[in-house]
Amino acid sequence: MEAFVMAIVSQGPTAVPPGGEPAQRYTDCGSDHSNSKMAMLERARAIIRHEAAALETLSNRIDEHICTLSDHILSSTGTVVVCGVGKSRLVGERISAILTSTGTRSITLDPVDGLHGDLGRVCAGDVILALSNSGKTAELLQLVRAVRQIPVMVAAITGRATSPLAQAADMVLDIGPMREACALGLAPTTSMTAMAAMGDALALVLQERRGFTREDFAHLHPGGSLGRELMRVRDLMWPLESMPVVRPNTSLSLALLSMCRAPQKLGVAVVVGERCKVTGILIGESIGRLVERGAIPDLDDPVERHMQQPASISWDAFVNQAEQLFRQHEIELMAVHDDQDKFVGLICRQEFLKPS
Repeated sequence: MEAFVMAIVSQGPTAVPPGGEPAQRYTDCGSDHSNSKMAMLERARAIIRHEAAALETLSNRIDEHICTLSDHILSSTGTVVVCGVGKSRLVGERISAILTSTGTRSITLDPVDGLHGDLGRVCAGDVILALSNSGKTAELLQLVRAVRQIPVMVAAITGRATSPLAQAADMVLDIGPMREACALGLAPTTSMTAMAAMGDALALVLQERRGFTREDFAHLHPGGSLGRELMRVRDLMWPLESMPVVRPNTSLSLALLSMCRAPQKLGVAVVVGERCKVTGILIGESIGRLVERGAIPDLDDPVERHMQQPASISWDAFVNQAEQLFRQHEIELMAVHDDQDKFVGLICRQEFLKPS
């Protein structure tokens, strides 16, 4: 049985990217396990080289149509509606997700669903982005004909510039004919990689032309590690208004009492001097360490004897910059200042230990 399967595989068409060399196929499991592993590894590398060569060819094939399409999308008030069937649908979902996360409104529409009621999701001014490597997918062609009753633009990503889909579209992003990396030449692999890359190119050209910033990206990605990485210090800081305020000559006992009575038990008090200028921070944990060592402070001492001058960071800094400073200086707390160098709050290292 094994010999039969390998014989079939070995007869498949050679995967040759345009302008590339034939990929060596893994055709013999053999009895030597080491040789078998090496053959599989080389085959895996050949597949990646094959797809990389196809992308290089695509980069030379891409033309001004992508510029014209991006112009139309930018001037449009509608949504990019991405459509495809089978593997093209899956690639379309990815393209739509990239568009959405980089500032371009997009949805996906299954052509079959569109032909059975969901066409109502398409509005005047939308852009239909139809995906089909062959350009012959029947359901997709039906959908394209159906949307002509709505004033929309139809753009196609296809590997056949003379296909029915290309002829029906207003604009074509041509990925060109692709030899699949599959040894049988059948599984949509290289063509799907090229289609996804064309979608990336369109989405990221639009992103840059919109002037989509890191701050915009953070706004659309508030959750998870990515969202946390893009957060600013001001998003995690304790604002000045949430902390008890004491004078430099306030007794230590009254300052500690104000910490206990504060609505938020942050364990700190802000020391404010003349003209409401912040002169330091009283940290309850530091007093606790003195007590643990037996160096019990006089509770009648003025706060200014025990207050600290913590390191400072701008409220516009990213939280990963604050994390670096916490690790570098081995500190637990930093003061936060605004653009006028005015104290506006504190940021605690413990905030970074909370789950995203």
